[in-house]
This record gives sequence, structure tokens and C-alpha cells, in this order.
Amino acid sequence: MKVNLFSSARRTSYRQEMIIGVAGDEVTLNITASQRRTMRLQVTEEGSVDLRIPLNSSRNEVLRFVKLHEPWLHERLEQVRERLQKRGDALLLYGKERPYVASALGEFLVTDEQVWVPEGWTDAQREKAVEQWLRQEARHEFSYWINHWWPDFSAFAPQQPVLRVKKMKTRWGSLSRKGYINLNLHLLALPHELVELVVVHELCHLRHFDHGPGFRRLLAECLPDWQQREKELHRRGQLLL
Repeated sequence: MKVNLFSSARRTSYRQEMIIGVAGDEVTLNITASQRRTMRLQVTEEGSVDLRIPLNSSRNEVLRFVKLHEPWLHERLEQVRERLQKRGDALLLYGKERPYVASALGEFLVTDEQVWVPEGWTDAQREKAVEQWLRQEARHEFSYWINHWWPDFSAFAPQQPVLRVKKMKTRWGSLSRKGYINLNLHLLALPHELVELVVVHELCHLRHFDHGPGFRRLLAECLPDWQQREKELHRRGQLLL
């Protein structure tokens, strides 16, 4: 007998998320079940992993199907990850790609729509200028959110944490007991609301150093939609980190 572990048999379709392991990484699988006969796995250009399945599919069938296609899935995710990290001829800033455009004025300038780069610059010169600009922008963006939320957390620490901007490979941020809040430079690739989530997450550790019920309650008081934001952060993070 086939048992559907995802949904009631009365439904004609449903959607659900599942966290799976792919080559040692956690990946969010977006499942859509409907009255179809076959399973179909797809990785979108933005890196979402979508799986369409027959309505009566069991959890084990889904896992077997994904396992069978794991090599392809890993390769496809790597391709998308490399494309997003390199960003080709565009800078990924606050969730939006801003193309590099040659400037005859000899000025490096980042605008809402594009990044002006002096004509004749080498890739190394451009990368150096982008790095310097991003670090300045990071201090501005991160400081804004820390200052914005500090009144809500000032009772939990003798003084505001000192900001340190770092490049980190496995985490978006951390809070040290020595009074530092470390935030990843790569956060600037994310929309503002996800930067805010990471900052508030770390500030919550001033009161709760673990991720237990108290921590989650405090985070929910500050950001009622934190779970939705966290899902989006995980989806984007599996491609950027």
C-alpha cells in the first residue's frame, strides 16, 4: 500500500518544503504535488530547487528520486553558485544585479542601476575598487541596522557591540563575548530585509546565547516574519556561501 506522507488524500495538489543533503550541503527542496504521473527535478536560474511529483508519492520515493539525481543536482547548483559569485559583468548588490559600464569620465561610481568603471581599467583594478567600496558600504549598512535596533537590546549589554566586517565562508554573522558583532561582507548581496534579519539575530544573542525557545521568542517579537525571512536567507545562502 502506498502512503502519502506529505498531505491529505483529499487534496488535488499541495506544496511543501523539505531540507535535503546534497554533497554535504543543506538544500531546500520546493515540492509541488499534483495529479501528474512522473517526477521532475529543476534548478532555476536563481538557484531554487523545484520538484514536481505525483500526488500519491511517498517520502521514500521522493528521497530515492533525489538521490538518483544527486550528481546532476550538485553539478547544476555549482554552476549557478559560480555564476552568482562571479556575477559576470555585474555587481550583485542588495539582491539586484548592477551591470558594469565603462565610463569615459574616469570615475568609479555605484548607482542604483549600474556601476561605472573608468575605461581602460584592468579586472584587478576593478575588483580592488569594488572591494573598497563594498567595505565602506557594509559599514554604513550594518551600522544603520545596529543603531536602529540597539534601543531594543541596550538593556542586555553594558555597551553597543563593536562592528567588524569580515569575509566568512560558512556563516553570515557572529557575536563574541568580548563585545564584537562580526558580519559577513557578502551580506551586501542580499536584500535589505535579510541583512536586517542577520543583525537582529546576532543582537538577540546578547540575551540568549543559544537558539532555544527564549531566543526564538525574542526574535519573533522583533521580526514577526523572521521564519519567512530565514527561509529566503537559506535559499540564497546555499548559493552565495
